[in-house]
Amino acid sequence: MSLVPREVMDAVQRARRVVLFAHVYPDGDVLGSQLGLGLALRAGGRTVTFACAHPVPDPFHFLPGAADVQQWKAGRNGFDLVVALDCPDPGRLGGLLEGARGPDAQVLNIDHHGDNRRYGDVNWVDTRAAATGEMVHDLIEAAGLPLTADVAVNLYTAIVTDTGSFRYSNTTSKTFRVAARLVEAGVDPAHVATTVYETRQLGGLRLLGQVLQGVETDADGTIAWLVIDRALASSPDLPEAEEFVNYPRSVRTAKVAVLFRELPDAVKVSLRAKGEVDVARIAARLGGGGHPNAAGLILPGSLADAKAVVLGAVREALAARR
Repeated sequence: MSLVPREVMDAVQRARRVVLFAHVYPDGDVLGSQLGLGLALRAGGRTVTFACAHPVPDPFHFLPGAADVQQWKAGRNGFDLVVALDCPDPGRLGGLLEGARGPDAQVLNIDHHGDNRRYGDVNWVDTRAAATGEMVHDLIEAAGLPLTADVAVNLYTAIVTDTGSFRYSNTTSKTFRVAARLVEAGVDPAHVATTVYETRQLGGLRLLGQVLQGVETDADGTIAWLVIDRALASSPDLPEAEEFVNYPRSVRTAKVAVLFRELPDAVKVSLRAKGEVDVARIAARLGGGGHPNAAGLILPGSLADAKAVVLGAVREALAARR
């Protein structure tokens, strides 16, 4: 029996002209889900458009279909199905959803974040799923869409990146079963891992070393953080920075890790925990969201202000557990 809701199946099976949106600053889960579902729909005879407010990051250019992702500044109509993937808050679609909504367009919201705002006409939110890519796999199978090698590579990348290569607590036995199915469909796990995690420029590796020299902790070592200032963030040699938060997270005494990345007019914050603090609650208080052990937000203003606000909120959360 399919675990995919009937209304989700109906929305996909009726659609003929589909646009799939990735959230701002796209990561592996949203891109793999977007491209995996879109390529499967395209192979099933639909007209498919991929769109995002920001470009595809370099480590994910290898994904089949990545070159087809269009960078939009505003939404466009003309579609009968609008799919938002891995995006709990419609504000994280960069304003694209508003322009795509219309009397003839149904909005399908597919996500695994517990704080999803259920903003679609049809909402499928499964917090048990390790990644949105895991849900998309189920949908493709249930709808009888082709699970080609290109589709499988995208979905596998979605799952492997959102589980930290199967290291995070969101990994389940089902996650491994889905991954095995994708390998059977043509995925080379070593190629995905090498391309995503082990393909750096020498200059980028040196910059990584420079960044890691700035790891800081609070007095008792329970909070560890890392800052990527504007000068470093703008360097073309800097590796994709989202994974950097794993370095302060690896500090033995750390219970919460924070990565601050300075943008032109704001600060992007990534939060990671080891199971003792729900960082999704911290992020939600500050306008973001995510999972109990992995969350994020964007704060307007200066780096100094962002550090004061976020580290203060983390300290409060840790103190409340004592």
